[in-house]
Amino acid sequence: MLFIPVLCRPVSKALSNASRRYRSLPTLKRELAAFGMALLFALTILPVGIWCAGRIFLGDYLRDPGDPALARHGGPLALIGDYLHGIVTFSPGYWLVLLGPYLLFLALRIGLRFTKS
Repeated sequence: MLFIPVLCRPVSKALSNASRRYRSLPTLKRELAAFGMALLFALTILPVGIWCAGRIFLGDYLRDPGDPALARHGGPLALIGDYLHGIVTFSPGYWLVLLGPYLLFLALRIGLRFTKS
């Protein structure tokens, strides 16, 4: 229990410094930074989260569910490979997942701007 306050102060200070630096950026650089962070999240953490949620609620990840005899089970790396393949082949569903975090961040900011008025 004594370690929690000791660890919270440096983390809180680092987050407030990062927030201050982000807000001090010019508009275009701030948008590019937000887009880059959302893209990085969508390429690394989001596919693993999707795989975990699917594993818990739907069961094994089947790479070819069309033919049960040929269905191969895949892990998180198989899902990431299929996800990147879908992005490269311009599949709309994969692009929605890729751009989703930035679009949600943008919608949140627009909603907050309207509530401040």
